[in-house]
Amino acid sequence: MLTLEILVHKLRKELKENYQSIGDTMIAGGCTNQEQYKYMVGQAHAYQSIDSALTDILNEKEETKENEEDEQSNDNVIPFGRDSED
Repeated sequence: MLTLEILVHKLRKELKENYQSIGDTMIAGGCTNQEQYKYMVGQAHAYQSIDSALTDILNEKEETKENEEDEQSNDNVIPFGRDSED
């Protein structure tokens, strides 16, 4: 079964490979004019933006999971001591 974590990992890997490929092409002189350069820079920014969004989605899922685990563990806690109405 394809979970969200696996999907995000695969997408991020693909994005990083494409981003690296753009950088390698630019370093090797693959841009012959200003239009190609701007296009490749735009692609690189898009890949970074998508990677950042995927990271945020994954982090939100992890935070939600941690909060649910904290709530479940608090269900088993019995408070002892005086009330705060002193």
